Amino acid sequence: MNPISSAPSSIGSLVASRRRRRAGGAPDPELSLAGDLRLAVARTGEFLIEGHAADPLDPERRFVVELVLDGVASTIARADLFVPGLALAGADGPAVGDGCYGFVFALDGAQLPHVAVAEVRLANGAPLPGSPIRLHEGEPFVPADRPWGLARWRGGLEIEGWVSREAAPFPARVEARIDDETVAVARADRWRSVERGGDLQAEPGFRLRLPEEWADGRLHEVEIRVAGRPLPGAPLPILAAPDGLAAFFEGRAETDAERPRAERFDRWFPRSVPFAEFARWEARFPPAVPELPAQMRIAVAVIGEDGAEETLQAPDLLPRADWIGAVLPEREGRFEPGDLLHFLRDEGANCELLVVMRAGTLARPGGAERLLSALVTDPDAALAYGDAFLVLADGSEAPLALTAPDRERMLEQGAVGNALALRRAGAIQALEQGSATLDDLFLSPLEGASSRNTHRHVPGFGFALPLFGAGAADQLASAARRILAREDTAADVEPRADTTLPAVRIRRAVAMDATIVLDLGHGDAAVLERALDALEASRRVARVALSVSACALDEASARSLRLGGVAVECAPAGVSSARRLAGALMRAETEAVCLLDARLRPLDDAWLAELLGRLGDPGTGLVAPLITDREGFVLQAGLRLSLGRAPEPRGWGCGAQDPGPGDVLRVAHQVAAILPEAFATRRADFTALGGFDPVLFPCRFGAADYALKLQALGRRIVVSPDARFWREGAGVSPSPLERAAQMREAARLEARWAHAAACDPFCNPLVAGDGDALAWPPGDPAPRSGAMRPPRPVPPGW
Repeated sequence: MNPISSAPSSIGSLVASRRRRRAGGAPDPELSLAGDLRLAVARTGEFLIEGHAADPLDPERRFVVELVLDGVASTIARADLFVPGLALAGADGPAVGDGCYGFVFALDGAQLPHVAVAEVRLANGAPLPGSPIRLHEGEPFVPADRPWGLARWRGGLEIEGWVSREAAPFPARVEARIDDETVAVARADRWRSVERGGDLQAEPGFRLRLPEEWADGRLHEVEIRVAGRPLPGAPLPILAAPDGLAAFFEGRAETDAERPRAERFDRWFPRSVPFAEFARWEARFPPAVPELPAQMRIAVAVIGEDGAEETLQAPDLLPRADWIGAVLPEREGRFEPGDLLHFLRDEGANCELLVVMRAGTLARPGGAERLLSALVTDPDAALAYGDAFLVLADGSEAPLALTAPDRERMLEQGAVGNALALRRAGAIQALEQGSATLDDLFLSPLEGASSRNTHRHVPGFGFALPLFGAGAADQLASAARRILAREDTAADVEPRADTTLPAVRIRRAVAMDATIVLDLGHGDAAVLERALDALEASRRVARVALSVSACALDEASARSLRLGGVAVECAPAGVSSARRLAGALMRAETEAVCLLDARLRPLDDAWLAELLGRLGDPGTGLVAPLITDREGFVLQAGLRLSLGRAPEPRGWGCGAQDPGPGDVLRVAHQVAAILPEAFATRRADFTALGGFDPVLFPCRFGAADYALKLQALGRRIVVSPDARFWREGAGVSPSPLERAAQMREAARLEARWAHAAACDPFCNPLVAGDGDALAWPPGDPAPRSGAMRPPRPVPPGW
């Protein structure tokens, strides 16, 4: 598919075109100019020679070109600079990939008088059209096809960039527009050094600051326009929080010299405070208390009698609302559905909404109002829940910061004893079907095809919850079995041990065959042999085929593997890992495919049954294991997204017995993205979405992009702690070239999925990192459904 689009993205655009060429053989030793290659070279300045080399049939391919001076090879360059003429369709032909196929050679001024002819050739190939160039025959310079400007978000409300002197009269007027409205104006009246292919040029630069009203903790897309044209790189996604350190120094002349350091601090250092400072944090960021409609009546049901009076008399329980309460006697955590039905049809007949709590729960300021407001403002929401504090045996409070609705985690952790708000009609329907526990009510909206959009998570610590009674995990197991049985899902459900919150483990039956693709990369045959030994027992749990994808493997090892029934594919030189692995997965002939790094070793033989069992749920699109080192410390449990920073491994550094915040590492749970080390998915989904995008994400983040595309289509991305691998050997630090490539991919991922990066649905906006501190300031507190938006068009040149 063409990743550069001038039209808004849509779900339909996720289905990738398969037109790109996938050459299976080794490259020709002598590259020719035959075919549909887009090639050009010209002298654009006294000391500059520029051009491009692109293959429209293989947009992943990046050529290496060579500068020859008077027949002597001088230098080489990789053709990967942005060329506007290739990024957008025009008279010269259709757009090519991401448009990054240009090169620049800067001639040595001292050497130039002694050189007569310059020639640019494809490395190991023929000269490019436009060569040779006679350097002293007075030929006019050709206008360069290069970017005419650029805009970048610097963090906070700051935007900077540059504008070519040829693009607009100096000093150019620069406008920042949000929602088609001009919000800030600046002049490109300062100078910036712009580097391109080793050549530095001075161009007019600008620095622009948006008004403080846009520092609201929400994502905004800013278009930067000069002379009526949008600058490359725009629209820019920005996420600015109020009261940064730089803003503190604003207007304080005596501390103006400290402002650059404050801006750097705001940009690069996470802002957080420990949970021990919660009282001061809440005083600085008081919880919102929304106004409910004056005519609305609300029913409040308390399950259990011990502590019910304190719950109903809590001063922060709907102090300005019209509500009526009832206490439901319970036995071993279960109440009689008829009691609540009678209450809703009699005293609560005029109530539109219902709040349900366990006895002993205490409402905090705005807690109930926020849940009810989420249902009032969103007609599609069936149930709302929020964050809470769990009151421990010694009276201390442990924060329970939850995430956007996560079906697998909800099935395995239920309501975690939290307060719920739901619609009266939905509650009556659940009660008529036999719901008799808080978990039954919480899970009841999951039934049906549209279950993924029924729940809403409302950020905010709205309630203090009592400890769980005996048998809470058994009650949850019954509720989970009820949901799975109604979906005709064969599964074993049993309580989990050693968890703070009640939890169960769900084992679904395996009903699909699979192909395991071992990614050897540049590893040796010894690593591969140990991987095959470790997987021998796992292959017996299902109908499993095995293949190996490698960059290189000696012929004797490849022959031995093929004799043992293992398919072996060695990629030609220069093929990216994204293209190599995507090809291996697409060529499988089974319903499911499983990609596995050859350095990973399973902790037990049930990992494949676990991944395939969870993948059997029609709403699940990908399942990944939890990966640790040899000592059991977590290396990754999916990826955490954030705007302005590269994706980071979730759970990194947690010990083998660390349950993670809210016991998340003890239960199956959803994440936004993953790395391509280990996962299982359906081959049909992988093929329909074009696999990994080798143009935008050739090395590291192709699997993350694929996971996000699956979610935009309504599929879930699940990490299961019941499938664990440890990684053999120490991680290899990337080279400077690899690190630069990874940073470029991270920028593209952020540009394409800015909405997800601005507010990762499976991270809580009130906490920082992996939930071990409070965010200062907190993120967007708006209710969240967990639905993923389609990707944004990637700006040309990313």
